[in-house]
Amino acid sequence: MRRSSFRLRAVGCACAIAIMAVAISAIASAAPRTRAGKAAAAVVACSPGTDMSVSGGPICGVTVNGINEWLGIPYAAPPVGALRWQPPQSPTPWTNTLQATQFASECAQFFPPFPGGGSEDCLYLNVWRPADASTNLPVLVHIHGGGFVIGSGNGNNTLLASAGHEVVVSMNYRLGIFGFLAEKSLGPNSGDYGLQDQQFALRWVQSNIARFGGDPHNVTIYGESAGGSSVCDQIASPTAAGLFERGISVSGEYNTLLGAPTPLETQDCKSALPTKAQAFAAGKNFAAAVGCGNGTTDVASCLRAISTGTAETTAGQGYQNGGQGTVAPTINGSTLTMTLRQALARGQANRVDVIAGTDRDEDLVGAATTAAQYTSLVDTQYGSFASQVLARYPLSRFDSPGVAWRTVAADSDTVCPALTTAQDLANRMPVREYEIDDNDLPPYTAAGSGVIAAGASHVGAWYLTPVTPPLDANQQVLQNQEVAFVTAFAQTGNPNTNDVPRWPRYNNSGEVMSLQPAGDSELVTTAQMSAQHNCAFWDKVARQAPQ
Repeated sequence: MRRSSFRLRAVGCACAIAIMAVAISAIASAAPRTRAGKAAAAVVACSPGTDMSVSGGPICGVTVNGINEWLGIPYAAPPVGALRWQPPQSPTPWTNTLQATQFASECAQFFPPFPGGGSEDCLYLNVWRPADASTNLPVLVHIHGGGFVIGSGNGNNTLLASAGHEVVVSMNYRLGIFGFLAEKSLGPNSGDYGLQDQQFALRWVQSNIARFGGDPHNVTIYGESAGGSSVCDQIASPTAAGLFERGISVSGEYNTLLGAPTPLETQDCKSALPTKAQAFAAGKNFAAAVGCGNGTTDVASCLRAISTGTAETTAGQGYQNGGQGTVAPTINGSTLTMTLRQALARGQANRVDVIAGTDRDEDLVGAATTAAQYTSLVDTQYGSFASQVLARYPLSRFDSPGVAWRTVAADSDTVCPALTTAQDLANRMPVREYEIDDNDLPPYTAAGSGVIAAGASHVGAWYLTPVTPPLDANQQVLQNQEVAFVTAFAQTGNPNTNDVPRWPRYNNSGEVMSLQPAGDSELVTTAQMSAQHNCAFWDKVARQAPQ
């Protein structure tokens, strides 16, 4: 049930995307072992027994607390110079042993007013596995969030490797204008380079992961926020076929229902992504803005010659938010030929096992502290539907304007669309749906950062990375359940295992797993959840809204 206490949620919910940006930036910059595009760090010596060869050449890693780690492995050539705004290419092979003991640079990122950073030379991945000699282990590939404009795969993924006894891979992929600019001079299917990077990393996994003890035929991709919508994109992408068997989309619904003001370009699992024509028009304006417009003989070469800073500041937050060019996925005609919902409706999506869901109180749009702010937010977001929204969500029903607005935004933008997406998925493939119903998320320090930030390493209460200070007893039970669910799902496609509540397929039962602390996780019917969140009303608004 809905509680009335107010709190900031996690990265995917982002009642303040500021917390997301600051937290991710702080964590990435505070990682202790980093190279390429960062300040020089002392080289960390390799540990015995970590030498091996991958497709690019020999590498060695480190062993920490019973986990072998290989950090900063090149999975593609640096996308710089002539390779900027090109599909990813294989890296140049090396012959000397690469000491894969430090994270490589995060990708260049820009999200005003927060500090940018990173490097265009960023296509590296990281691998964790138990230090024993196990083989044919399940493989989990993490795709980080951050609205496709910020973020990093340079996190601590030891928990699933140790508790779940599986191989975990994380990656950096191109972000913002470098990951998603579409412009005719760059090719008829330009754009979506960030999604292509994700797929290139998955192909690296297919070719190399057996050397780390992983099973290339048992791969689960998982991600939160933009990582969650990336999972949706890869399920929809024809070029991702056969690269994974399972997907976990955490908080992949976060854009506003009607496309009203939001700091992020339209991009989530429910969204009608920019068409190729829209993307090309935005790209043409970007080219003109950086001095590569009409009269330029070779527009592509001109674009590849501009500085990183010029590209970032001209793009800003993308063409939908006062900038230029596309900074998130588009229908580019090859990587994505249609949206997830279109692909599902036409039976053209990749059929995989799926876990998907969202938080009960996610809100990407802001917060209200007064009645006037509440009314203003409703008017801005829902336009001609505002009076109906205010009648259904009168302020008198809530403890505060903040709780009122959070409830409206979550119901319309995340929870109800997530149920619709779940049903669309369930029509084509096995699905388990969840909702986070954790009323007391604790603040914590993301491991290695020294920064207190709600939700910096997880979304909602998906505790899949180490948490400091330790969770209290109630939250620890929830973490244990979640790790057990994910571990079992990665092994077999079925999250049911010992000591956790039974989680049936959404396809057959219409039941949603309500994830709660203190062992209170329970099944809730779709009818119950829909009624709690006024989904019949919001579904009607979505159908009636101009397209």
